[in-house]
Amino acid sequence: MLTKYFNHDAFKTRLWETIAQIEQQSLVEIVVIIKPRSDTYIDASLWCGAFFSLLTYTFFMFSPWVFGDYLIYTGTIIAFTLGTILSIFLPYLKRVVLTKKRLKRQVEIMARALFQKAGIYNTHSRAGVFIYFSLFERCVYILPDNAAYSAIPFDEWDNLNQQFHQIFTTANPAITLLKTLSQTRTLFHRYLPPVENDINELPDDLEVNL
Repeated sequence: MLTKYFNHDAFKTRLWETIAQIEQQSLVEIVVIIKPRSDTYIDASLWCGAFFSLLTYTFFMFSPWVFGDYLIYTGTIIAFTLGTILSIFLPYLKRVVLTKKRLKRQVEIMARALFQKAGIYNTHSRAGVFIYFSLFERCVYILPDNAAYSAIPFDEWDNLNQQFHQIFTTANPAITLLKTLSQTRTLFHRYLPPVENDINELPDDLEVNL
């Protein structure tokens, strides 16, 4: 599980320090939120249960052994329950029945909801940049406020998005995230240099739940 790389104090401290360094050298207000998932995908669990149930029923029907009606009935129900429960504890089973489009859409929905609830759009400079990591989906969604989006070319945003997505292919995603985030200092300083008497309006350790 990817959560083991992110759920410890040492990582969180380094993350907040990295954000503070970026904000000292640019106008941006960085908010990074990492969630285990963007949805429960209960329908995917039910599909897994249905698949296990179908396999079990098929085995009963075509097996050379003879099974009683009661065993077929209860065995099929147990298989459905087992498949549903297994998909909850083994996330890769859910990913088998979920499309990439569905996963990306759910991450975007969650990111936009968190952006609104956190009030990232309320900064005076409108230079907030929200970076949302959803671990189950292995997806990143970057949502900049108006001033930040306008100041930085689209190609730069696209490149930044690709760099952050690479963390899920590395041996230690948490360390790679910190390195990638630290490298954005140059980008943000170039297009959004700091101004005198700039106030940090968003806490570096912001936590938001829906």
